[in-house]
Amino acid sequence: MLDPSQQFPYVHYSFNFTDPVQPYRLVDLSKYRNISFKIVCDPKNVLIFTLFSFDDKVTDLNNPVTRRVSSKAFVCSNDWATVNIAFDEIFTPDWWLGQYHLQLGDTGYHQDKVMGFAWTNSLYTPSNTKIHVKIADVRLQGRDTGHLYVIGALVALIWVLSFVWLFRRYTTVLVEDLKEKLRQDQPLIAYKKLSIEPQKDKEKVAVLTFIATEYVNPDLSIEMVTNSLGINRAKINDILKEELGLTFSGYLNKLRLTEAARLLSESKEANVSEIAYAVGYNNVSYFNKLFKATYNCAPKTFKDFSLSEKA
Repeated sequence: MLDPSQQFPYVHYSFNFTDPVQPYRLVDLSKYRNISFKIVCDPKNVLIFTLFSFDDKVTDLNNPVTRRVSSKAFVCSNDWATVNIAFDEIFTPDWWLGQYHLQLGDTGYHQDKVMGFAWTNSLYTPSNTKIHVKIADVRLQGRDTGHLYVIGALVALIWVLSFVWLFRRYTTVLVEDLKEKLRQDQPLIAYKKLSIEPQKDKEKVAVLTFIATEYVNPDLSIEMVTNSLGINRAKINDILKEELGLTFSGYLNKLRLTEAARLLSESKEANVSEIAYAVGYNNVSYFNKLFKATYNCAPKTFKDFSLSEKA
């Protein structure tokens, strides 16, 4: 019961952290997110939850009056109810800051230096009235980050394993795709095809043999074939279309790239530039572009995959 004759009547129920050596113990509650408790009041009114903490500038452990006071009001009803108060919703009131001449904006407190709690009346609590208050089941609810680290580590591990699996799967598919492309492209190399099945038509033999012999020449062109063999441009394209389904430039690039793929897969010493020059490309960037468009990977990657498969 609050005494109406007092200017600021005050009643509280305190819960203090004590120490065998000193009057109060500083408790680190920074791992907790909020405090909850069950409470019932008769009659219904507004109470205040107060947190006492150590203030570096003010507090004397031997003098409880100097503890920093931080609080939050809540409604207490006639029926049992659970009240949850987040620690980041508790603030130091202006009257306490003014009492010690501290900045009014300094409303925080040290959650790692808590000295106790209290449930107190408020200015809205009626005086000269018998009030019954019961408190039960006080709980500190935390944000234990240990399991988060474990979950984070597991997620990271899953990502790494997934990446490794996907990379290996991608490598396997890419290698198989490259093998299939090479298998399909090999018959297009004229000199190999002729060694198996010589052509009866002398013009066809002449055209295919000439290109197969001269493809490493970077200056090779359809005009060179025409001038060298005396076969007109249209006839040369007709032969290549009929035999291989390709134009002159298409067949020349296919021939050069197929041979480049063979050299890349068999030669450990030669680099990409050397192989590009060896098959008739003076422009390495252009060679890289054509090779990637044909085999879906850069020449360097193709070389690494091919040699690793043989290792």
